[in-house]
Amino acid sequence: MKHGKDLRGLAVGLCLLAAGAGILYFGAGGGKTLPEPVPEEAPGPAVFPGENGDYPGREMPGGEKDAALPSGEERAEDGPRKIGPGPYVAVVIDDFGFSKAITDGYLELTLPLTWSVIPFQSRSLYAAQRAEQAGIPYMIHMPMGAGGDKKWDEKTGVIDSGMSDETVALLLRRAMASLPGALGMNNHRGSRATRDEKLMETVMTELASTSLFFLDSRTSSTSVAYNTARAKGIPAAFCSIFIDHEPSEEFMEEQFQRGLALAGKKGWVVMIGHTRQGTLDFLKKMSDSPPEEVTFVTMPDLMHILWDRSDMSSRGASFRKNGIQCRPPKQGGR
Repeated sequence: MKHGKDLRGLAVGLCLLAAGAGILYFGAGGGKTLPEPVPEEAPGPAVFPGENGDYPGREMPGGEKDAALPSGEERAEDGPRKIGPGPYVAVVIDDFGFSKAITDGYLELTLPLTWSVIPFQSRSLYAAQRAEQAGIPYMIHMPMGAGGDKKWDEKTGVIDSGMSDETVALLLRRAMASLPGALGMNNHRGSRATRDEKLMETVMTELASTSLFFLDSRTSSTSVAYNTARAKGIPAAFCSIFIDHEPSEEFMEEQFQRGLALAGKKGWVVMIGHTRQGTLDFLKKMSDSPPEEVTFVTMPDLMHILWDRSDMSSRGASFRKNGIQCRPPKQGGR
């Protein structure tokens, strides 16, 4: 009898321990499962850049290709960041994930930036970890099929037209699981994918179940990605200016000035650059003497400014933020 009581006592103790462990696990956010990230695939030559961030056939705004290529923020002491008055300029740097050196170079800039990291590349985790350590917000730079590409399959990690909903969802979940600190997503290339209404419906349905915002890179003037994101209730914006699709400093300066002028007209602008040494050198100069007529913000800040419903009318018309008249993005146009 004593032996039986001892066994019953032991069983009860083990059950209590198991219950306590379960409470701790789920209380810490456990219990959610996503597909395991696939092993790194060898990047396709027309999609992924090499160590220096350049690659042949880079897709340019409007779906074209460049055959030549193979602040305004203050932080209160122990408090939230204070964002200055607009107009607001968000600068996004695409294509992190290939070079430690260029990643470390961008860490030296004082200009508020948002990084965009291509998943499953040789330096993707390095870039994400360095961004998190430095307090730099980053996005998932999701590879998508471009005009002129052969159709991709799920092994490449590239989202493309003709894929099943299940495959698209799986690729998105793998990418998100590989970069869990990402706050948003934008498309890497994707002129074919982003004008495919059915595909974008699938993408945005998946994103709507997360806390991620979406930035339409607008590599195609006929992209439906932004409109589809908004229809799904996803905080979203779009790129209006590519800073560096020509490598000269003169061109980058001209593009940057175009972006500043556009911000002055509508209250905000998103500009995209890339992990290239020339772009880094240009932005270093900009960091040393930033334009005073605008406020540089990160993409999460811009999303808060544009989509803070307490600051917007019920119709989503123009609104005032810090005394500046701003217009949220419109459906169907830039």
